[in-house]
Amino acid sequence: MKPNLLVSLVLVVACAESVTPMDAGPEDSARPDVGFPDTAAPDSEPAPDTGTPLTCGPDERRTPLVYFGTSEPTFLPLTPGQVLAVVDFSGCSGTFVADEWVLTATHCTVRVGARLCVGPNPLSADVCFTADRVENNPAADMTLVHVDAPASSRIPELEPIPVMTERIDASWIGRMAEAAGYGTQEDDSIGEREFTAEPIAALNGTDVVVDGMGTHGLCFGDSGGPVMVLASDSTVRVLGDLSFGDPDCLGQDSFTRTDLQIEWIEAIIGPVVVDGAPCGRISVVGDCLGSTTTVYCDEAAGTLTSERCAAGTTCGWDGATMGYRCVTDDPCEGVSAAGACQGSTAVWCDEGTLRRRECGACDELCRYVTDVRGFYCRPDPCIGIDPQGECDGDVLTSCDPETGVTVENCADRGRVCGFSMRRNQYRCTRG
Repeated sequence: MKPNLLVSLVLVVACAESVTPMDAGPEDSARPDVGFPDTAAPDSEPAPDTGTPLTCGPDERRTPLVYFGTSEPTFLPLTPGQVLAVVDFSGCSGTFVADEWVLTATHCTVRVGARLCVGPNPLSADVCFTADRVENNPAADMTLVHVDAPASSRIPELEPIPVMTERIDASWIGRMAEAAGYGTQEDDSIGEREFTAEPIAALNGTDVVVDGMGTHGLCFGDSGGPVMVLASDSTVRVLGDLSFGDPDCLGQDSFTRTDLQIEWIEAIIGPVVVDGAPCGRISVVGDCLGSTTTVYCDEAAGTLTSERCAAGTTCGWDGATMGYRCVTDDPCEGVSAAGACQGSTAVWCDEGTLRRRECGACDELCRYVTDVRGFYCRPDPCIGIDPQGECDGDVLTSCDPETGVTVENCADRGRVCGFSMRRNQYRCTRG
């Protein structure tokens, strides 16, 4: 996986935001529609000019800019026990979807006797199980593995993540998902549990496709690992297992969909039952699942509540409840507090006011930003740096839009600086 590694960016270039009034005119109302969750639209047209002069000035949404890695999920409200459900097969990944069953990919060729491990330390999966039954799906790249003991008997805090049972459709394209695995890192190391939040880009037959948008993604060894979403019943579900992806580990990755294989899955592991869901990141203010479902926290019960919007209504900001509910008139035009990217412009709802910030005008990028839990601007650390990197002897200088500039002496690792055809960039290679 190509995670967003721990970086402290000292370059802070902030652009002033423009505010769209609730009574915006016809030009503004023609803006492309954007829905939650965190709908990235990198190829759409920039937001229309609202007439507010664009200057580089105070940053109202978040300052300073600090970015952290994804050893924990950054988007979905996974519990600590659900984080532990991601499995390391030593070369592939998987997920406990029931107390005795693990979901992975058939091409991982798991056999009876295989060893699989989990653990609280993301760097060391040290609580292990043995596969004693393997069921390969005859029609898809999906395998269910039965283990020699219930997960709860060896690591009681582990909480399996149930598979998706409701059928998804094209309206899910653009929603944010969270993938995970123990695959290859950008330094070629392997065996660390990492998460990456990415938008759903397409539904291709039996697969759901997510897009790292050139900045992060799944890699070798993440095969079989989960992609997870928040279902309409407000629970986190495994929507698929990683089947194949972009060889540069920064592009689109395809997962075999569980919602299309639910009859086969339940015939093996039994009915998928969820007792309830904690609120996690969702507060009483709530949020939107696409444009048709609202989800918010019942503070008294400490559980999530979801509501399907009736005909003629949509999920949006409700001034009466001061939260996201089903409304007939949404002042933020389908954009939630988490926001979205419209070209290089970040847009988000600020308690009923649609705000915009033009990222590109000040050499910033519109990206999903962990510490605001939404899409926003952040400095582009790679301006002036060759995207393929460069070698000065064995000293490698490279830049990643997520991690910034890195200078490394390859000789310190017993390697040489050279060009990697597979990655299409200069790296520390074995020569």
